[in-house]
Amino acid sequence: TFIATIVLLAGYSLLPEQYRFSRAIILFGAILAFVFIIILRWILIKIKVLESNKEKKAHANTLIVASESEYKKTVQLMKEAGMHEKILGRVAVSENDTTGIGYWKKIKMFSPPVLFREIIFCEGELSFAAIIEATQQLPRHCRIKFHASGSHSIVGSDSKDTLGEAVSKENGYKLSDPYIRRLKRLVDVSVSILAIISFPIHLFGVKKPFAFFANCFAVLLAQKTWIGYTIEEKNLPHLRRGIIACNGIPLSMNQQLPLESLIMVDYWYARDYEPTNDLWLISKTYRQLGG
Repeated sequence: TFIATIVLLAGYSLLPEQYRFSRAIILFGAILAFVFIIILRWILIKIKVLESNKEKKAHANTLIVASESEYKKTVQLMKEAGMHEKILGRVAVSENDTTGIGYWKKIKMFSPPVLFREIIFCEGELSFAAIIEATQQLPRHCRIKFHASGSHSIVGSDSKDTLGEAVSKENGYKLSDPYIRRLKRLVDVSVSILAIISFPIHLFGVKKPFAFFANCFAVLLAQKTWIGYTIEEKNLPHLRRGIIACNGIPLSMNQQLPLESLIMVDYWYARDYEPTNDLWLISKTYRQLGG
């Protein structure tokens, strides 16, 4: 709404005097549009066309259909993703198994007594054919996900209108969120463009100005990122090679900290990432950006 208002005002300023109407109409229309969007969304949530994020978080109780060994692996995976609090219990895949809260073939009897909104099927003792049969018994509101035997992720889609979601050990990190990754990329691109536009200034500010200029283009072409990990770590969300490490030391220099400390620094960076931290590190290490 804000961008549309700016575009309209810019177009308004270019119109001939005789075609201009009141600017107050544009501003009032923008505010009204914003209010109507909120009201429309609220109505769609009330009539169950949309589902609110608060509702998803508050009632996302999860059942896991699995054997005991598969259940333990799935719970561990969800713990690593920071989502273990959602688990309500295990549904047994064997009729003789009395340790589960029920049997998978009677899953349609679970609702409404068991208030679950999500179910994870573990492929292993249950075949995919059996899982497909079970999904046909589930209520419409239920979200379905799958964990394949031997894999390290849980995949699924909440509806036909949404892109598939994956749960893996990376889900515990902010940097695994596509939205956060886009923000990081926005920081990279914005800093690079600003640096290229004002390049003559940096001839006196950066230690290696021409290497800095090359780094700007490397970041724009998605070959590097301004702030990256201190070491290559396969268990963290993937990042391009950094110019400055997340501890503020250029990657062209030797890291003095022990390996365990570097691993923890990278872990905290991926887990608690904030775009403002990147901007602060870039400003703090400005003279070394040509490294």
